[in-house]
Amino acid sequence: MKRLEFKFRESAPPEQRKMVVDEVARLGANKVEQLFPDEKDPELASMYKAEGVPDDVTESVVSKLDQDDAVEFAETTPERKLIR
Repeated sequence: MKRLEFKFRESAPPEQRKMVVDEVARLGANKVEQLFPDEKDPELASMYKAEGVPDDVTESVVSKLDQDDAVEFAETTPERKLIR
């Protein structure tokens, strides 16, 4: 399972954002939500994360998001490992 991050264009209306979020969930993400909930800054408030995206559809979901006019960018969140 992968985690994706994407950012809506500030000009994207709430209805269009909801459609995109619903589509990402339909494509397999377990949870799609704002990266910074309760943020007042419009730019930060337009950033979202999608968790639990199945490995076999990750690239197609990122591609679909990249092609959507409402989305500024989409990417797979890099895996991080704690090194001690």
